[in-house]
Amino acid sequence: MNIKHLTLYKFFAPILVGVIVIVLFFSMSNLYKNTAIEQERATHIERLAEIRAKIEGSLNGATNLTMGLIAHIRVTGSIEPSLFENLSNELLIDNPLIRNITLAPQNIIQYVFPLENNEAALGLDLLNHPLQGAATRTILETQQPILAGPFELAQGGVAVIHRVPIYIKEGSEKRYWGLMSTPIDFSELIEKAGLNDPNLDLWVSLRSTADPSKVFYGQAGLFSEPEVFITQVSILNGSWDIAAVPKVPYGHSASNLVLGAKIAGLVFGLITGFLTFQLIATTEKLHHSQQRYQNLAQHDGLTGLPNRSMFQELYRSAIARAQRKKYQVALLFMDLNKFKQVNDEFGHQVGDVVLKEVANRFRQATRGSDAVMRIGGDEFILLLEDIKERSGVQCVAEKIIESLREPIEIEGYKHYVGVSIGIALYPQDGQSFQELISAGDKAMYTAKREGKTDIYWYSDSSHGRS
Repeated sequence: MNIKHLTLYKFFAPILVGVIVIVLFFSMSNLYKNTAIEQERATHIERLAEIRAKIEGSLNGATNLTMGLIAHIRVTGSIEPSLFENLSNELLIDNPLIRNITLAPQNIIQYVFPLENNEAALGLDLLNHPLQGAATRTILETQQPILAGPFELAQGGVAVIHRVPIYIKEGSEKRYWGLMSTPIDFSELIEKAGLNDPNLDLWVSLRSTADPSKVFYGQAGLFSEPEVFITQVSILNGSWDIAAVPKVPYGHSASNLVLGAKIAGLVFGLITGFLTFQLIATTEKLHHSQQRYQNLAQHDGLTGLPNRSMFQELYRSAIARAQRKKYQVALLFMDLNKFKQVNDEFGHQVGDVVLKEVANRFRQATRGSDAVMRIGGDEFILLLEDIKERSGVQCVAEKIIESLREPIEIEGYKHYVGVSIGIALYPQDGQSFQELISAGDKAMYTAKREGKTDIYWYSDSSHGRS
């Protein structure tokens, strides 16, 4: 190598190395920024999943709460005003989201509880109402319960209306009795979902999936934002779209760090090591966030039990196996006794601890192949497969009851709760998931009402024999 070549090498080599270092460092910096953006997106996806789960949980709790009242009317064909008031009062105490309970024989509201501040609803013709008539007609056509709204109520406020058609069985026919309506306070629903939290770092909007022009919470323009993330909230007869956009643009929190890292590019070793560490850590956090998001989407946030979505998948798989192998499947609908007293006297925090312990005891009392689900509030469902004899199911139900014999001790206090169990069998008591739940629910309420036993079989009731 001559002098000329050596000079050129000494001149260009540092430049070449410098350019390589700068390009490499800038590439690593940009990669870090993109990974940070993905981490922020994963965090926001997780947060949106929590909001969605809270909305679905609140709606499920409110809609399932009135099944006993409906079952009474289906069985008796009527209801005394005093009994309606007593039952409604208990239901409203259990779930403050429900503003009132109305019964509309032949679609005319004749029963309202509480009556105070709701007088304007009496006599309302739901079928011909300008806002609620369409939903009423849909119920009559489909004969299925629906969630409609949100609507502005005649007595003030905004609510999502849960309506259930009530049919009375007369021999092989069924006669339409009327509707039960429960306005679910939309403002309280939004509050419980955490959308009013000043620390929430997302802008959120809600709209009807079936009619995207109906945006009933937040700004309509949010759905067309470039950084929007959209998922769906499952409701009885459809779904809502929920959109979220970060209040601070993605990557903003990492911008200063990236700029500083580029300026400090000459300190190659230190910065490269730092970025590599950050890359691994951020990728791991992203993976954990995705796993947690998937777990949140399939499990109850309080007890860790499967939620309704995952349980329905387990049910479908169990039914497929039962059909192939020609055996029965049992569904146990379980409702805690005396749990309300614990909540009222010691507060919801203690109540949550009790629910967690109850879930643990249910797990211990059942086989690993049995599926336990918390359906909402203090109600649980247990699915048993490979049922050959009734005695086997009875034995499991007795183990469940026995598991709660011992008190649950929290901070020196012993809390006693029991459980009433309604049992329904596939296929004779119901074919679909909802039919089997309804049968189990009716059997459970019979056990509570008669008080002679904590276990009641749907097939032993007039429903099961009809």
